[in-house]
Amino acid sequence: MPPPPVLTTRSPAAPLTPTPAVRRPARVRGELDTPLGRRWKYIVLHHSATDSGSAAVFDRYAKQKLGWRGVGYDFVIGNGKGCPDGMVETTFRWEQQTDGAHAGVAEYNKYGIGICLVGNFERSYATHRQVDSLVALVNYLQGRCEIPTHHIYGHRHVRPKGTLCPGRNFPWYVLFSRIEH
Repeated sequence: MPPPPVLTTRSPAAPLTPTPAVRRPARVRGELDTPLGRRWKYIVLHHSATDSGSAAVFDRYAKQKLGWRGVGYDFVIGNGKGCPDGMVETTFRWEQQTDGAHAGVAEYNKYGIGICLVGNFERSYATHRQVDSLVALVNYLQGRCEIPTHHIYGHRHVRPKGTLCPGRNFPWYVLFSRIEH
């Protein structure tokens, strides 16, 4: 259930009017509405470059193979192979409002919300449910964190050397055609 509308005024003499609440994605695992711990500036989009996975799988890999505190992203969106198709999984990075480890650039790890869609979009495509969840999550984050559309990037846009992420088949056109902010 979405949070209740916030009451605002237009001027000191105007009556209180409700401001529409920011809509949440339909399928979320974890705490989405955690208190914001910083002024977020960017959304950085990724693909996992794997056929399957989940936040837990990526968390284990990051700890065991990379020596990190855990998964580098704030959110993972499942493709039905390791996590339900379209499920938005929040990670400890979002819930604790801590720096990401997804961009390879300090500015974007600190102020960029990392979203990873499970799949390899060099070879395949996002599922319809993944795209629907991505659109809903981006709309939610833009509204809640006041992130402008021109601050939504692919990983390759913030770290152009060494990565094709989020892949040539990433659904950019669909995403930008459905963003509300």
